[in-house]
Amino acid sequence: MITIPLTRSRRAASGALAALVLLTAAACGSSTASSVSDEDVNQEGLQQARELVAEFSKQPTRIPNATPIGKPVPKGKRVTFLSCGTSTCNLEADIIKQATDALGWEFTAIANDGTPEGIKKGWQQILRDKPDGVLYPATPVSAFKNELDQAAEMGIEVVACCTTDPADGEKLDFVIGTPEQSERPGELMAAYIVDKSDGKGNALFVNVSAFEIIGSIKKGYDKVFDETCEACGNDVIDIPITALGKDVPDRIVSYLRSNPNTKYVALSIDGALGAGLPAALKAAGLNDVTVIGVGPDETTLQYISGGLQEATITFPYYEEMFSMVDALARKFAGVEPDPDVEVPDWIVTKDTLPTDKEIFPVVADVSDQYFKLWGVN
Repeated sequence: MITIPLTRSRRAASGALAALVLLTAAACGSSTASSVSDEDVNQEGLQQARELVAEFSKQPTRIPNATPIGKPVPKGKRVTFLSCGTSTCNLEADIIKQATDALGWEFTAIANDGTPEGIKKGWQQILRDKPDGVLYPATPVSAFKNELDQAAEMGIEVVACCTTDPADGEKLDFVIGTPEQSERPGELMAAYIVDKSDGKGNALFVNVSAFEIIGSIKKGYDKVFDETCEACGNDVIDIPITALGKDVPDRIVSYLRSNPNTKYVALSIDGALGAGLPAALKAAGLNDVTVIGVGPDETTLQYISGGLQEATITFPYYEEMFSMVDALARKFAGVEPDPDVEVPDWIVTKDTLPTDKEIFPVVADVSDQYFKLWGVN
């Protein structure tokens, strides 16, 4: 997790103007500023945002885990992945299968619509199937607590990513993509906007509060804005999960039309929120809006390569999925999951995009590094 030690600059000469801007924005019911001069810019904060962007624009080389298992990993294990209901989560099943195939395990994926009912139904199927291990992303334990209790009684090992629930070592063995780890992508989105706007941009954060872990992304995002860019405007809209794949672009365009000074859009889930957005912006004549997001899918990558989206913070699909499999491998081998994992993050633009054909690893040789830890070819 990045800690940004910042000191807010004091601007006595421009204090009255800054106060007037904020009062005007509050009166209009928006957090965006309509007029900002260079004197209002926190130059120290701007420089620190730019340093953060520069650091994370370099491709990472370290996978989350670093310790070899040191014991043979049993073959023939049966593991099940329960999706979270978005296109982004569906990508994860294919990646997990690459890892389980290398270990000689049988892999099953269960799709659901992401609703509490769908999640519960998926877990009921898991209990009927009785696999050796379960992997799941982005769903709160509160939605399936009884089923998780039953899984523990049956000896099923359970690991997760991208959830606010902590691992307890008994019912939930391992979690990667914790709230603390999930703050940094939000920090990087905000830093990118502060950088590109020269410390005075108005931005819209597009939230999906149904996924609790996104609250951590927003926490990091808000922190960087608060600490580096007093002259920036920072607003938010919340998208219900039932709107995904439907009218999300229309909702974003509607906001931007009502707030013409907002020129930056931050998508909390690139793949789920960005589909169709470039076309909607173009149709609305909003050609000067910069879009950045977290967690791209193939469509996002094509938008970036085609110049239709500015940037994305890569979600470490391969790294987090392989790390979950690593935790199961350790449990099956009689070794406790690695407690010290580091999640790699990377700001990708058109200039640094490895490919727009498929989701790519953040760490280029992630599979080779994990296979070495597991003792497999």
